[in-house]
Amino acid sequence: MRHAFVVVFCLAISSLSFSQDARADLYGGYSYVNIDTNGLESRQSANGWEAAISGSFNKWFAVEGDVNGYYKTYPATLNGTIASTKITDYSYAGGPRINFKPVFIHALFGGDHLTGVSGGASESQDGVAGLAGGGVQFKVSGPWAVRASFDYVFTRHNIFGGPSVTQNNFRAGAGIVYGFGRGRAVESARVLQPSAPPVSTPRPASSTQPSAPQQPSTPRSTGAGMRLDALGVTVMLGRGAGAEITDEAPEGAAALAGLHRGDVINSVDGKPVKTPIELASELANRPTGDKVRIGYMLRREWQAEAVVVLAH
Repeated sequence: MRHAFVVVFCLAISSLSFSQDARADLYGGYSYVNIDTNGLESRQSANGWEAAISGSFNKWFAVEGDVNGYYKTYPATLNGTIASTKITDYSYAGGPRINFKPVFIHALFGGDHLTGVSGGASESQDGVAGLAGGGVQFKVSGPWAVRASFDYVFTRHNIFGGPSVTQNNFRAGAGIVYGFGRGRAVESARVLQPSAPPVSTPRPASSTQPSAPQQPSTPRSTGAGMRLDALGVTVMLGRGAGAEITDEAPEGAAALAGLHRGDVINSVDGKPVKTPIELASELANRPTGDKVRIGYMLRREWQAEAVVVLAH
């Protein structure tokens, strides 16, 4: 079972290289479990923690690995002496996850390690475990998000020496998510050269003045927004601060650097731009062939950066 979890964990990481939409989410937080005692006593509860990593192949499908730990102390009487029984429960599971932002569902399968200590004696056992459920995940700022989830959890143990029994448990949790490793952002960090270098027009030999660098075309306003030939895009005011790409030339400078429709440009060489006009102003005096660092919100959610070689 542990080997299967390691495989799922590796798939979550390796998925980052398979798609431009690939990303990973690292989660950690508090977890509560309601425990089925199989009729030995009333249902019990325990507190603990949960950690998970998920690697998305695209915006819908991901693989997820999950680990958690719970701790419980029971009062008990042993040979007429009042003692306590300490229970620790660790589980690990992996499997598919489906995203319907902000909602996700998952079904994971793995193993469970249960240990009990009482009066100096201890007993432990490994069993199978699985869970099914889901939750919601909301972005807070940049790569950070918050998550809440609820799952049905089953385990099978024969900790009492008899046949294995199934526990039908329920867990709930909440915590913080850090998103990282987007394939498109990794690609856009590379410096992309234009397919052919700009050709300068020779000046007459009698001219003694050096040729001035060619300037990008003046931005044009269209019914669909502002056209920026230097980037090969049409932009409009984003829902937040920035200039949202509404159309782009397939071989334009922005497209070659990995930007796409829906991305919101919000900085040039580290300087914030809040409107299409500010973006056009930052590009107006830059010559063709100049390399600029364009900061943008990928799908209005994750901050990324691309090095763009300005076109005519």
